Amino acid sequence: VTLMGSPKNMQKVYKLANYRKKTKNQWARDDPGFALIQFGFLVASTLAWGIACLQERLTVVRFLLLLVKEILGHWLVGGVVLSGVCASLANRYLILHSVHSVAQTVEWLYAFDIHCNSFFVSFLFTHVVQLMILPLLLGDGLTATLCANALWAMAMAAYFYVTHLGYCALPFLTKTESVARPQTHTQHATSRLTGPLPPPPLTAPRT
Repeated sequence: VTLMGSPKNMQKVYKLANYRKKTKNQWARDDPGFALIQFGFLVASTLAWGIACLQERLTVVRFLLLLVKEILGHWLVGGVVLSGVCASLANRYLILHSVHSVAQTVEWLYAFDIHCNSFFVSFLFTHVVQLMILPLLLGDGLTATLCANALWAMAMAAYFYVTHLGYCALPFLTKTESVARPQTHTQHATSRLTGPLPPPPLTAPRT
């Protein structure tokens, strides 16, 4: 629910990560509940999209094929790859080394947590809102094109913004604003139609 609120509320999700680090010595969630919730949402959205868009009758086989593509391709495999790449790049280039603190690294599981948070926000745009206004998007003309492109642009910007918030929450990383750079390429287009997204919080050099 917090991820569905304002950007300020989104930051509260990562404040819990600091609490877990202090109490359980880990940044990542210690239960798969949120991932299971996303799995349920993906099953429901796949069923809805299958009924709405398939030209042929939605059979069990077609539904399972769509579900495998949606969950394995878009969420799980993509998330595993992105999490691994982001964690590796952060550990290699963004770690703030200090002789006065214990060396820390970005946990892969925490990076996957960040992906789940970011995917959920983008999911609301590309699976929920898009389905609700599908009759408009299927129409001909400039309005449908602009709405469809703006929707996906907002989803991409939201994904990178929430991702940035996740890495910004780690006190041993520096220059985390570089994670949000892809957001700037989509923010200009979305601001013309919907108003600008708030800028990601910049991280001051830590000493």
